[in-house]
Amino acid sequence: MNLHVLRLFYYVALTGSVTKASEKLHISQPAISAQIRKFEKDNDIKLLQIQGRGLVLTPLGNKLIKPLEKLFAIEEQVRYLIEDYHNYPEGKLRIAGNYLATSVLIPKWASLFKQQFSGVEVHISTVNSHNAIEKLINFEADVAIYSDIGVPFIDADLFESRELYRDEYLFVVAPGHKYSSQEVTLEEIASEPFIMREEGSAARERLFQQCRELKINPPKIELQFNGLNETIQAVMAGYGVSFVSSLIAKPLFKRGVLARVDVPGISSANSILLGSRKREHQEEFVNEFISLVFKHLDTLAESL
Repeated sequence: MNLHVLRLFYYVALTGSVTKASEKLHISQPAISAQIRKFEKDNDIKLLQIQGRGLVLTPLGNKLIKPLEKLFAIEEQVRYLIEDYHNYPEGKLRIAGNYLATSVLIPKWASLFKQQFSGVEVHISTVNSHNAIEKLINFEADVAIYSDIGVPFIDADLFESRELYRDEYLFVVAPGHKYSSQEVTLEEIASEPFIMREEGSAARERLFQQCRELKINPPKIELQFNGLNETIQAVMAGYGVSFVSSLIAKPLFKRGVLARVDVPGISSANSILLGSRKREHQEEFVNEFISLVFKHLDTLAESL
């Protein structure tokens, strides 16, 4: 399969013209057109056709766009891995975690790791739980720390996940809210305006799952943020309700800036998981980081 020609076709499809693809790839228009035509002839297919003064994709051409997008994204990831190998000769540890992980859990672990492996670069990114898993699967992260969203790894021979800690999700409001420190039903709390993270966050998925299981209309998300800190700030300002990890909420309860709403009869357990490739599929310094994390779990539990 001629990947070079498929790339030419992909960029013609992406930009909508041979001219724009030529400018982007720094290859002459005649060369692009000739190579695509030869590829079509060799494989007895048609990917592009003239319509008016422009080019349009054939049905087969349309079908190829998504797989080609994935193919070239993987190629880009391989290029980054090779660049990292040269730019970080002693290694680069990439950790992806949700806000809970990167604000409460990872800083101490990363600090302890750097004390032992000062030459290894440590890059930490904050994403929602769904995206943390995606980054691990797509080789954009070596370790993912996230709240359980009930999605197992497809390739169990390559990836594994282990539970780090278990807490619970809590409904939270500003201290002056009518439901502050009250006991209410899920139906009552779900009728309130909600402030939540974007789709893909574990707390949002768990809340909607509970509503489906109990056949209750899910809450209306009146404000949506891409960060948990912004979500909490909006709740503290007095507008609505949110559903967050107790690790985040309990210190704010003690400060008196946030209040709990007790909603009996729902399952709010929150497992915090560490996902990684299996030991034999990654660098030894990544395995050392994971060992360090599990070595200090008792200290974590005591501090929380």
